Order: sequence, then C-alpha cells, then structure tokens
Amino acid sequence: MFSLPSLQFKLFGFPVAIGLDFLLIAFLFGSFLPGEYLVIWVAILAGSILIHELGHAFALRRYGITPQIRLWGMGGLTTWGFELPPRKTIVVSAAGPLLGVAIGLAAMQVEPRMQAGSTAEWTVHMVVLINLYWGLLNLLPIAALDGGNITTSAFMVVLGPRGRVPGLIFVALSSLVIAAIAFAIGFAYLAVIVAIFALLNPVPYVELRRILSSRAHASPGHAPASSRTRSGDGHSGGRSVAASPAGARRVFGEAYVETLGDRARGVDLDDLETRPAPLTSDVATMVARGDDAGLAARLTAEEDPLTVLAIVARVVDGRRIGGVLKMLKLGDGRGADGLLKLQVGLFALGRFEDSIGAAGALGADGSSASALLVARCGARMGDRKLVRQGLERAVALGHVSLSDAALGDIARMGPDERVAQLLTRLRASQTA
Repeated sequence: MFSLPSLQFKLFGFPVAIGLDFLLIAFLFGSFLPGEYLVIWVAILAGSILIHELGHAFALRRYGITPQIRLWGMGGLTTWGFELPPRKTIVVSAAGPLLGVAIGLAAMQVEPRMQAGSTAEWTVHMVVLINLYWGLLNLLPIAALDGGNITTSAFMVVLGPRGRVPGLIFVALSSLVIAAIAFAIGFAYLAVIVAIFALLNPVPYVELRRILSSRAHASPGHAPASSRTRSGDGHSGGRSVAASPAGARRVFGEAYVETLGDRARGVDLDDLETRPAPLTSDVATMVARGDDAGLAARLTAEEDPLTVLAIVARVVDGRRIGGVLKMLKLGDGRGADGLLKLQVGLFALGRFEDSIGAAGALGADGSSASALLVARCGARMGDRKLVRQGLERAVALGHVSLSDAALGDIARMGPDERVAQLLTRLRASQTA
C-alpha cells in the first residue's frame, strides 16, 4: 500500500510518525496566513493533535499497552491492536480530548496577559482555540470522533455486547442532528467536519441503514434479523451464532478442544463451522423464566459443543450470566464442567471479563487450561498483568497444551521477558 514519507521518532516511549500528508494539509489550511504565522499555525496544530493522541497513549499505558501514534491526513491516530472492553474504551477515548481541554483552559488563563495584537497573543489564542474547542467537539457523540466511541461503549456497558448496535444508531442520529443544528445556526464549518468524519467512518450510518432496511422488509409478526438472538462477540457487531460460522464457532471450537482436553475428543472443527444451528427453544424458555438452575444443569449435561455455544449465547442475551455462574458454583461435582464450558463460550463471544469471572468461580477446581484461557482473555483485553497471572497459574498447575491460537493471542502483547519465560516453561511441560 502506497504511503507518503513520515518523520518518525519516540516520545515518552511511544513510537510517533508525522506523515507528510498531515503537514501538507496543515500548510494548505493555513496558506492564507503570512510568513511566521503559517509556521506557528502548523507547529501548534501538530503539537495539539500530538498532545491529544498522547492522552490516549498514556491511558493505554495504564493497561500495560504501548501504542503507536501517527499524525496523518486531517488528524491523528493511536493504534494498539487490541479489543478493549467497553469501560476501558471509555477511559482511553476520553483521555485524549480531556487532556486537550486541560491544556486549552491553562492557555486561556495566560492569554489575557499577552500584549494585544502581538504574535504571542495570537499564538496563545490558537492554542486555546485548537485544544479547548477541538477537545470539547471531540467529546460530542459524533461518528468517528472520541465522543462517538464513548457513547457506543456506554451503551455496551449498560446493555452488554448487544448495546453496540443501538449505540451506533444513536451516534449516527446524533451526528445528523448536530450537523443540522450547526448549519441552521450558522456554524457551517462544524457541519462540514461532521460530514467529513462521516465519510471517513460510515459504519454507524451503514448500521442505521441496515436496521431500517431490515425492518422495512420484515414480515408481520416476525422480528427483523438484526433483533434476534445475538452472540455479542464484540467484533462482529452482534451477529447471531448461526450467522457467524467462521467467527465465534471456530474460536469456540479451538478453545473448547484446548480447554476441555479428553472430554472434547473427536470434535470436528469443520463440522462445527458448517453444521446448522441447533434448536434451543427449551433454553430460551428457561431464560425467559429466569430459571438459572435449569440453565446451569442444561449447560453441564450438554455434550455437543455447538449446542453448548448456543446455550451460552442465549444466557448472554438473556443477561443470566451472573445467575448461571452462581448455580454452577453451588452445584454438584459436575459444576466444574459447566463452568469450563461457560468460560470457553464467553471467551468465544468476546465476553472476556465474564469469562475470567467463570474461571474465578472454578477456584481450586480450575485447570491449567482454564488458567491459560484467562491469559488469552488478558491478551485480547490488552492487560499485560492478567496475561502474566494466567500463565503463572497455568505453570503452577502443570501440563497444558499450547495451541497456535493461544500463542497467537499472547503474541499480541508484544515482547515481554516474563511472559517469554512462562511460555518456555509451559512448552517444557508439554514435552516432559
């Protein structure tokens, strides 16, 4: 893929790249300014956006992640390659604009002390304008801005993974309303910004169009496909288990074999991906009745892995995870099997914190494979400490099979001396 050259360096330990395209666009937007003012404008714009991205980066560092920062096109981008849970996403998304707002407020206190009409006063005014007002704008629920991410994540905190779709729809509608209001009161510039970012990230609008289209074509008495049972895997936008054969099913099958060991002998991953979705009307009835004990017993007794996944998806959709966890923990000796199945299913559906909760409920009955799955959850959440804890427990409990999928998840964390040592010990236990 073609890309323009960039200036690359490290700042506070974070890799930073300032693209030539960013500098060209910055000069273009300030081309009406004379001489030194143009240079100051570009420097302030680059510095302000870099400060904004550093806010995100420092928040990520709290979770053991070292991201990369790039200034490109019309803005900046902080990337780290992990799927964070909603609460952490809110923290990381808010950190950037809030740092900018703080800088802008500080500059606002200095501005009155500058000589009127001087270059210094103009410079400080630009610092206020870019940091304070851009930071506040970024907190609005606009698609592709931090406020849009915060809003969608807030829906997911309240509603679980199924909240992603209504969150995206809310952001799409609020973006249109904000643009219309801005245009009506004479802030055409704001309306243009919303339109540009909508073009850069059309996902909320595509989701809104899909929902409206599915409702228009839904037959009377039937819910549109988008509102039926969802897996909520956090990656696929809440598609159902049946509609995502190459997603949750494959991840679940590999983790199921790895975690349950001999109890999962003979599982055919290809069959798991292509087989029609099982009927779980009895499970739906138990979810509707709030029969957590029945759900726990059903999950424990089920031997077909695809049905296990379907049951867990129903439990997630019905918001019965806590009750089922409690029943499994209080159950007989087979409760550990149910907890393991629940742990794997929640992992495959992207419910990493809940999956870790299931592992915690296992307590002393937890296996090394269960501990390894905790480490994989930590890797997908970007939590380095959790990865180490999971691996340390896996080593302490003994032999465990290290699949390519597990190694791939853990490799997401990047170089880590302690993790490398633990993986070496686990590999040694495989050959012992």
